[in-house]
Formats: sequence, structure tokens, C-alpha cells
Amino acid sequence: MYGIEARESGVGLLVELCGEFDVFCIEELRSTLDDATLYRGQVLVAMSEITFLDLRTARELAVRSMLSPNRPTFVDPSPQVMATMSALGLEGWPDALPGVGRGGSQVFSGVS
Repeated sequence: MYGIEARESGVGLLVELCGEFDVFCIEELRSTLDDATLYRGQVLVAMSEITFLDLRTARELAVRSMLSPNRPTFVDPSPQVMATMSALGLEGWPDALPGVGRGGSQVFSGVS
């Protein structure tokens, strides 16, 4: 099971991801992120509640963070997200911007 919720917040558009992300939900994730790129303000993607991230979905997120001109900012990746990115050889993804974010949490940006 997984959840994708996009809503406006005080900092811009917040896309919250939770649960297990694999090939079965990648089209909905793509569609949501495509819609988010049309948003004129900042787009945050919260990943702290992801419990599983397959390699294909992780690659989709990483590529979007590198190539999209209006790329999202990734917030609080869970340990599972970080482990999957490490398995892809992307140990440094996402780059941390310290001292920013909801409730004092760190905000992460795409690879530069």
C-alpha cells in the first residue's frame, strides 16, 4: 500500500509520499510529479513515511531531481529511501540544506 497526497501549504505545494513504492504505483507518482512541475511556487516532496522504494521508482525520483527545470525539493528521506539510493550508487542524493524545513527538519534538494 502507498499514498500520494498533494496539497498547498504555507511554503508552496507539498507532495507527501507514504508506504511502499514500486512498479505498480509509478504511473500515479509520475502523473503527480508532472502536475507538480506546473506549480509556480516551491514544490516539496516529503519522503519520511516511505517504507519501501524499489530501484525503478528511486531512479525516477533521482532523474526528476536532476533534469527537471522546476525540480522539486525533497524533504526528510526515510532510512529506506537512503538505503535504496545507496544501492543505486547515489549515496549523496539528496543534497542536504541544513536548518530549513517543517518543524526544524532538514530540507533536501535534488542533485546539482
